[in-house]
Amino acid sequence: MKLEKEFFYDEVRDGFYIPGIMKRAWNAELMILSEVDRICKKYDINYYAFGGTLIGAVRDKQFIPWDDDIDICMKREDFQRFCWVVKEELPEELEFHSVGFDKDHTNFVSAVAKKNMSFQSAMLRKYQEYLYVVTLDIFVLDELSKNPEDEEYRKILFKMFAGIYGIIKKRKKSKLLWRELTEIESLLKIQLDRERPLEPQLYFILNQIFQEFNGGGGDFALMGTYAFEGRLRYPRSAFEKSNWIPFCNTVVPAPIGYDTVLREEYGDYHKKVKAGGEHTYPSFKGYEDMIREELKEEWIFTYHFSEEDLLRPKIENLRDIVMHMEEALAVSQKELFKEYERGEIQACLQRLSKAQEDAIAFGDAIERKKGEGSESVSVLEKYCEALYQAYMALREVLPMEDLSILSATVHKELKQKLKKPGYYLKKLRSALEKDFKRQVVFLPHSAKHFESLRPLVDALLQAGDTECKIIPIPYYDRYGDGSPKEMHYEGEDFPKEYEITDYRNYNFATELPDCIVINSPYDQLNQVWTVEPAFYSREMKKYTNKLVYIPWFVTDEINPKDEADGKAFYNMKYYVEVPGIFHSDLSIVQSEGMKKAYLSKISKFAGPAVRKKMSKKISGAGSCLLGEKEGEGSKEVIKCFRKFLLKA
Repeated sequence: MKLEKEFFYDEVRDGFYIPGIMKRAWNAELMILSEVDRICKKYDINYYAFGGTLIGAVRDKQFIPWDDDIDICMKREDFQRFCWVVKEELPEELEFHSVGFDKDHTNFVSAVAKKNMSFQSAMLRKYQEYLYVVTLDIFVLDELSKNPEDEEYRKILFKMFAGIYGIIKKRKKSKLLWRELTEIESLLKIQLDRERPLEPQLYFILNQIFQEFNGGGGDFALMGTYAFEGRLRYPRSAFEKSNWIPFCNTVVPAPIGYDTVLREEYGDYHKKVKAGGEHTYPSFKGYEDMIREELKEEWIFTYHFSEEDLLRPKIENLRDIVMHMEEALAVSQKELFKEYERGEIQACLQRLSKAQEDAIAFGDAIERKKGEGSESVSVLEKYCEALYQAYMALREVLPMEDLSILSATVHKELKQKLKKPGYYLKKLRSALEKDFKRQVVFLPHSAKHFESLRPLVDALLQAGDTECKIIPIPYYDRYGDGSPKEMHYEGEDFPKEYEITDYRNYNFATELPDCIVINSPYDQLNQVWTVEPAFYSREMKKYTNKLVYIPWFVTDEINPKDEADGKAFYNMKYYVEVPGIFHSDLSIVQSEGMKKAYLSKISKFAGPAVRKKMSKKISGAGSCLLGEKEGEGSKEVIKCFRKFLLKA
């Protein structure tokens, strides 16, 4: 089964963030489905897409964004034939679990599963670099009795079993438990082994009760749910035939009455509802935790937050230096007047001479960087001439011991001579702002994701006071162990109206841009892909005083306290518990509400103290992807960014 590489990258669909590792899990499940499908076709066994998989196939022809597994169902007779052949037919890395098949299985949902986590290259390649255990769930349909009295009797049994399960879950082997077990044994004429775990035995017995009326021609039910919740009952006609419908890059069989089947479980299944909290989501969470604990520092996909990540070393670039030089000249100009007022003519002459030497060196440095003809060099030349004229005027009065005898006219002329350099310094500031615009470097990796930055770039270019460098950076797909696969570079795919800078021709250490904008915050943590490590946030913060992260995506709003948002809040770990968030001096997220969600996730990850510090580094201004949305669109992002850029 071949899927395009784009399938495996992080994505936001229906407002829900899907991490790339979930895409790999989906692919692994599709691989298992292909094995089940092969077996079923070989032995003429019918099966049907079911649950969330059926919804995804019917509604979108792909996985529901917040689903994490594949569900199929079989009628009991087909399932039994599947059980007879599955062990011999499955490849060695897969195994089958079911009540009656495994003595310790305590779930009415059967499963075909990839046995173990594996770093073996061949196994990783086969399952698209997915190393965790993965399962495909099989639900079994049993028939209901046509006689209502039979079902009433079964309801009594189900209630008794439910009571026993409740006692067992409390882990108390009380007298009540023994009394209930004895009653069940007497009623069903069975004998439970008190020395063995009771739960698997009870599952086995219930599984037999589920099958009691099969072959009678009644309607179907998913008995594990029907028995204890009284729902998921389907008309027999819904499963008379199947239609093969598209799903991802394959086709799956849908029951002919799929509309009835889906409405029984979900009601209006066309309405997209992120039902269910985090709980066991994602299915690989436990394995992820297990391998992280086992490998510790060797597991490169774990971010270990450090307070050092929040530190900001001060970096001085050429623009800072020239502006500081202009400021130093301006301070010297003020001191010149003070010395003149005190009658310290010799000190004034020394200051004028020093200022001229500094201005000449300053002009030479600018000329080396900007070449001949720059406005600031021209202004500096006029400034030097004004300094010389002031110097010569003061030289004429130097022999005089008492400046008070000078006429008011002479004083006025001298002050005018001394003011003239200050006049050119004011022009110099403006000229330097033009010759040394603030340089902002944008580092998108994907032409598609450039849309999250484009309105900001356009606004800066239109304002004309900022030099924008768009530098697409290479990225790599990754093997399951994190090592890089093939490299991708999309520089040629960016809109042609923008000047694109080749990343190989830009020296960050020399340029030291005023601001660097990153679009990918993950550094080494994304298990599916990575930008070139030289462009990780931890590296980029070494070359600028202002590292800004702007997400390439927007999601639906997430309320950490709403169970319906449980899965979405869990998945925030993949883009919040990452280095780029903490290394950046500013992260601009889509709304104030999402800023609160980010901070809530940070608090769980790094503690309340870090949350407090990060609250100053995250802005909920909005997203360029929201267009002109009032209060959260491009206008707000541009305003927020420019304010931060111009801040001293």
